Amino acid sequence: MNLAPHEICHRLGETKFKEMFLALNAAAMKASLSEVGLSAIRLPMHHSLRKRNEDWARKLWQTVSSGRPGGCKLLLFEWLRQTKSPMLAAFLDAAGVPHQKGLTDADFMKDVPEEKLLAAATQLLAHPNFDRRDVAIYLLFLDYSNETEKFAELNLAQSLQP
Repeated sequence: MNLAPHEICHRLGETKFKEMFLALNAAAMKASLSEVGLSAIRLPMHHSLRKRNEDWARKLWQTVSSGRPGGCKLLLFEWLRQTKSPMLAAFLDAAGVPHQKGLTDADFMKDVPEEKLLAAATQLLAHPNFDRRDVAIYLLFLDYSNETEKFAELNLAQSLQP
């Protein structure tokens, strides 16, 4: 069963979700808000960028926690791209996929044999430098984005819980 991005975010819980959102640059924050139809306008009550960002994180979390479908796809992509490139690179290296700092245009989920993808995923899950929860987010996002279930046997949803 594929988990949609909003389901992944919901299962992570409020603390991890906000931590991920606050790790993004302002452009990605605004785009994430826009994805679910929330305003990214700075309000008078936002006396600092930190207050603004925290308010935006709160509003986005309220949308996600309400169970409203949609959203989080851009947030997950940007969080992975902006903060987890070493993890992405390690996975692609293990799978033998050419990349630039963990990003690739290759259709590797289709082209790389499933056994090799699973081996790379298992290696990444056991890697001492990467949080298992972050790895689970990445692999679940890959399956969802590519409409596959290549990592289903790894029971990654269990690793999302706080």
